[in-house]
Amino acid sequence: MNYGELPGETMSRNSVVLVVLVLTLVAVGLVMLYSATGVTAERSPRHQDGTHFLKKQLLWSALGIVALVATSRVSYEKWARWRWPLLLGTVLFLGLVFVQGVGAEINHARRWVRAGGWFFQPSEMAKIALAVFLAAFAAAEPDRMKRFFKGLVPAFALLALVCGLILVEPDVGTALFIAIVMGSMLLVAGVRWVHVLPTCAVAGAALAWYALTHTEHVMTRFETFLHPERDPLGAGHQITQSLLALGSGNWTGAGLGKGSAKLYFLPEAHSDFIFPVLGEELGFLGAAAVLLLYMALGLVGYRIMRRCTDRFGFLLSFALTTYIILQAAINVAVVTASMPTKGIPLPFVSAGGSSLLFTMAGVGMLVNIAEAAERGKCPEGERASCSPAAAAAAMSSPASPSPSTP
Repeated sequence: MNYGELPGETMSRNSVVLVVLVLTLVAVGLVMLYSATGVTAERSPRHQDGTHFLKKQLLWSALGIVALVATSRVSYEKWARWRWPLLLGTVLFLGLVFVQGVGAEINHARRWVRAGGWFFQPSEMAKIALAVFLAAFAAAEPDRMKRFFKGLVPAFALLALVCGLILVEPDVGTALFIAIVMGSMLLVAGVRWVHVLPTCAVAGAALAWYALTHTEHVMTRFETFLHPERDPLGAGHQITQSLLALGSGNWTGAGLGKGSAKLYFLPEAHSDFIFPVLGEELGFLGAAAVLLLYMALGLVGYRIMRRCTDRFGFLLSFALTTYIILQAAINVAVVTASMPTKGIPLPFVSAGGSSLLFTMAGVGMLVNIAEAAERGKCPEGERASCSPAAAAAAMSSPASPSPSTP
């Protein structure tokens, strides 16, 4: 019996804190989503129901909690064994977005698979699949990560394949985001800078060429980022309204439900730009409190990583935590005009079923890793070497292979 299947044991402190932080952010998201969409959804000829978006997000939240519980009960070493089916399923779904009648085109982009009235975004699944696969690849033979052709090239080729499929949807922001997180994990896994720098230079040049020649909206976003005042009612409208909403919140805000930015002034107020609504209604103090929740979540996630007793768990927990924290940081940077618009939601808070579902599934994996580290239980095949001392030695010696990931 694996530790992920043991009944009747209390959760560790790290697991409890992690789950409480996540559920708190989900609750904040539900409240702000209703505040941001209640009036517009009720007046919409399509919905005519002020709770339309809230009901959908409640359902996705319930599914997310089920996913969290389910993945927390699965021994995390099994994900390394299932890495190939998980990866192939992800590539299949990424291909389906281009199939007529299956993929859905919204705002000139094909990023969703349609199932009835529901939309599934495969790029969110790709985040988890790549984290599992590359962590397992790096953990199986740590020494090869220092080699260019045996370590970096296969990992980079896989990353390029998945990110390339996302790029041509087109979704430049998500592709770049995944590449940054996975590239960081590979560096942690032992890839040498001397190998990474020229590879990144070539990949960056190719990405820049594609963005300039195939995605006109990318250049528009850069121009808007540099000079939003040139077109305040057009391309610069969204970021201008975002800054106005944040600035009008002052210290304590206008009050929950009393903001005006969401009333047709701020586009995408319920998804990528929900943070300005929060800032306007709850003020600087409310916005700062939410940012502190993300900081606390990051500290707990990286604490779980440091307590890992095997290399696969160490790398996977690094990737899952970095996904959440970096995504939150990018979202806040976008809505405060600190970087060009990326179209990346605020984790657990923004509307978006696929993002919420797979992010909470990743949190469940973190919970399982935390439980393994706390109870001193090991993945199968590591009984003799699984201890804090052995883990420290393994982390300090990348050449020592870990049998946890075949």
